[in-house]
Amino acid sequence: MSKSKDQAIDDAAFAFLKETAGREAAMAIIDLADDDSEERYRSFYACGDMLVGLRYRDLNTDKQRSRLKYGRSLKIEGGKIVIEPRRSIHFNLPLVPHHSEYGYGFWHINDEQEMALNQTLDDKRAVTILIEGFPKRGRKDRFAWFCLECVNPLYMREVETRRVGLPGFYAVQEDAVAVFNGDEKIRTCGACGAVHPHAYSIFPWTDTDEQRAARETW
Repeated sequence: MSKSKDQAIDDAAFAFLKETAGREAAMAIIDLADDDSEERYRSFYACGDMLVGLRYRDLNTDKQRSRLKYGRSLKIEGGKIVIEPRRSIHFNLPLVPHHSEYGYGFWHINDEQEMALNQTLDDKRAVTILIEGFPKRGRKDRFAWFCLECVNPLYMREVETRRVGLPGFYAVQEDAVAVFNGDEKIRTCGACGAVHPHAYSIFPWTDTDEQRAARETW
């Protein structure tokens, strides 16, 4: 098809639309009820300039150990831990320490904003859809711990996610969790003396007995 002389569109717009219409379709279609989605998106999956991750939860409490259970969303704001009930949509702004109860045992501090959408699939399953921008050059993610009593900083590791990729991101996360758990001095607050619970990663199947117990409490 070519542009006719009487078409009400300039050459640049015509060329753009023609090129766009000729591209291979790149739309990502996700079926939340598909068992394959739970496996494919259990970490994060690149969709264009976005990363998408799915976190499935059983609503049947007898099966909670097979998947993560529901928890509240926590953030640190103004030097205080602020607790938010789980709602349909959560936005986490850049550089705001946030923690998903029972989901991961640290405070995540991201250079970018994140969005979490919580949806009930049926009377047995629910899912959290995590969406954030694909890591730009220089972006850093941080795994941090603060005293749960007085919010005094205890420990932090950071990773340049674009440089190391998601495998490197998870490797630093696992190492940070191991270091934090391996030294009670690190977990002991220098300001008030409170001992922080053990840390745990986003993958419950890697939990030790101590991590499993901590996941049940915070």
